[in-house]
Amino acid sequence: MRLLVVGKPGSGKTNWCREYIEWRREAGSSVGGILCPGIEKQGQRVGSNVVNLLTGEEAPFARLPRYRSFKGGERIGDYTISRHGILFACAAIERAIGNKCDLIVIDEVGPLELSGKGLMPAVESALASPANVLIVVRTSLKGALQRHFPDYEFAVVADLTESSPDVPELADCKSHEVAV
Repeated sequence: MRLLVVGKPGSGKTNWCREYIEWRREAGSSVGGILCPGIEKQGQRVGSNVVNLLTGEEAPFARLPRYRSFKGGERIGDYTISRHGILFACAAIERAIGNKCDLIVIDEVGPLELSGKGLMPAVESALASPANVLIVVRTSLKGALQRHFPDYEFAVVADLTESSPDVPELADCKSHEVAV
């Protein structure tokens, strides 16, 4: 299955994924891939780190310029994406594929990937694999993602576009056998 979690920035997509991952692991599924939790300073989002879901290892991923601790990277909007963070994330996704995880989480596919850069090679590998793949994408990019991958049918398991940042119940996923 190819699953999507959609929502605006700050809508709780990563938190929803954490809950879903925990639920899947409790059900006996192996889960790999990446989460990119946000980092805040004094109530302002200043960037994100990338977490390897198999190992728990973490690396800097995106930062506002004045909070950047890494050199180089790709500038996307207000943020700079770390080259090391991209390589770290791609390796984590490829490792999940190699380990034949039941579910591969990719948090998130953004403008960089839709331009063919960033995590796109690993995203393509994950989608081509037999694994179930859960992709996080902003509401505004959902259509572009689907057009980029016309050969795949995506099921939206969580649309947080109009939701509060609170994590919604997973009851819908559980009751509709969306689980992998």
